[in-house]
Amino acid sequence: MYIFTKRKGGLIMYQLVIADDEPRILNGLCKYYNWNQMGFEISGRFRNGKEVLDHMANHPVDVILSDISMPVMDGISLAKTLYEQNSPVILVFLSGYAEFEYARQALTYKVYEYILKPIKADELHAVFRRIGELLNQSGSHSDTGNYYDKLIQKARLYMEENLSSVTLKQTAIHIGLSSSYLSSIYKQQTGISFSNDILNMKMQKAKQLLQEGDLKTYEIAEKLGYDNPKNFTRAFRSCYGFSPRDFKKNGGE
Repeated sequence: MYIFTKRKGGLIMYQLVIADDEPRILNGLCKYYNWNQMGFEISGRFRNGKEVLDHMANHPVDVILSDISMPVMDGISLAKTLYEQNSPVILVFLSGYAEFEYARQALTYKVYEYILKPIKADELHAVFRRIGELLNQSGSHSDTGNYYDKLIQKARLYMEENLSSVTLKQTAIHIGLSSSYLSSIYKQQTGISFSNDILNMKMQKAKQLLQEGDLKTYEIAEKLGYDNPKNFTRAFRSCYGFSPRDFKKNGGE
């Protein structure tokens, strides 16, 4: 689990976002409870799941406290998206409905807790005390570097598996970030831009295929997503200083 913390008065603060489409409830959740005393800092307040995901694309989050019934994207859809992204974020549901189907779906998508409205302060405190203990035991605090490393690993694996057609947008969607945020952290973590790294991957794959000797140059170009073999040859020459044909003639050295 990747943990994002700040310090406030020497205390560790886990990053919490709250989502509810009812302004009165949202304001009450944000203002009535002493989140800082429980070890949490509210980093965002939103009206639906989509706004939460948009926020998460550019900001680290540890815990989400979310209503289930919301417009645009409800809590179940939010939970499903986080589950499919294999997100480490802890999700707690609020609901005015004690319906079995909601509870069943919450379990399916690994929701941490299901709290019924009207909210009882002692129940909420107990839930977040347990969450705080869980986060305290989950590893080093503020380990954003490790988090970004994991994201880049996931991105590069996806890039390698979809090398012929991969785009920044597709990769960003796959790992749950915005394109601009992925582009920024990619350069920061690897020292190279996303597009240049894609090119490097393609050229390394081209060398491997040329060394194997089973494919012609135009077939390799097509396999790597080049519509025109001349563009592939030009890119290969720019990268290595000689053409694919010369490389193959020299025995792939």
